[in-house]
Amino acid sequence: MKFSKEFDDLVKNSRETAVEFGWNFISSYHFLIGILKSDNLPNRIFKTKKWEFEQLSKSLIKKKSEAVDGNYYLTKELETSIKNAKFYSWIYGATEIKPEHLMFAMLADKKSDAGNYLNSVGMDYSEFKSELESIKQLKANIFLESIGKNNLAVQIGIPKLINKLIKNVA
Repeated sequence: MKFSKEFDDLVKNSRETAVEFGWNFISSYHFLIGILKSDNLPNRIFKTKKWEFEQLSKSLIKKKSEAVDGNYYLTKELETSIKNAKFYSWIYGATEIKPEHLMFAMLADKKSDAGNYLNSVGMDYSEFKSELESIKQLKANIFLESIGKNNLAVQIGIPKLINKLIKNVA
């Protein structure tokens, strides 16, 4: 499964955000800010709900470092969320991995930085799904979704295990 153009734009915007804020890595926080710079469904939901990320933006600004050149890496937590986004694309029968699938992955992982931040501003998995359903029709695989919504299952890596199993079968 491949990433959608929207997802590729999100990656680009997240990297630009990290550079702009003076970081030498890309975290899930940078992805949240990157979402705001792109035309995608999560951004439309953020605008509809009037969720603001100004405080998050302010907290990410660091002094510019001359050492920040071209080598950027993803944090482990973000890397896990991106891998899990594939699982959420399967849950909703998508043919590409999109920004909304990453949002589901971050929201389902209560230990992720972005998941914690989103929960603190009033967004959780069910709320996000409800808002997404008001924009587009979703058809979920109920079994996979029950696993994907379970924080413990996400924490112990069940979505990753299912990804591996499906990859080996395919």
